[in-house]
Amino acid sequence: MFIRSLIRKVKLLYTRRIFQKSSIYGVNLGLSTNTRCFVTKKEQLIIGDNCDLAGCRIYAVSNGRVIIGNNTTIRYNTKISAVNEVNIGSHVIISNNVNIYDHNSHPTSPKKRWEMCDNGFYGDAWSPRHSSSKKVIIEDGVWIGEKSTILKGITIGRGSIVASNSVVSKDVPCFSIVAGNPAKVVKKLNERG
Repeated sequence: MFIRSLIRKVKLLYTRRIFQKSSIYGVNLGLSTNTRCFVTKKEQLIIGDNCDLAGCRIYAVSNGRVIIGNNTTIRYNTKISAVNEVNIGSHVIISNNVNIYDHNSHPTSPKKRWEMCDNGFYGDAWSPRHSSSKKVIIEDGVWIGEKSTILKGITIGRGSIVASNSVVSKDVPCFSIVAGNPAKVVKKLNERG
């Protein structure tokens, strides 16, 4: 039991050290041992106060940026990948197994994809920086349900809910619940709660 506890503490110290080197963050950042960030400059990952990152993965490729507001939680196995910018507001809940991309991951040109395969399956040609990208904005008070996908160029309006297993490919109005693939508004919320 003591050894397991010691190993967990060492892993948590390692994770905290990664975030100290790779991000700018406010007070009271909660991290789990398997939370990771992959950036080349500290300015690419900015995290507000009182956030909890529990087992998520954050990627900022090329000059991409990820900005997270205050009092926000991002849960297990969620992946955020930015070539441009992913801007997440305050008081946001992002559940488990969510994917947020501000890019297509690869070029849409068949010729370019053919060349990628001809040149091997690894290396710079496979970087998402070669795909089209557009900023993603998740406004304050949003809740994104488990196994949802948020695609490039989307704004999810303040106080909205994305139901589990949804694919968001169009903007979501403030105080709405969206569901489905593609996600559609299924209910409007009263902004006063």
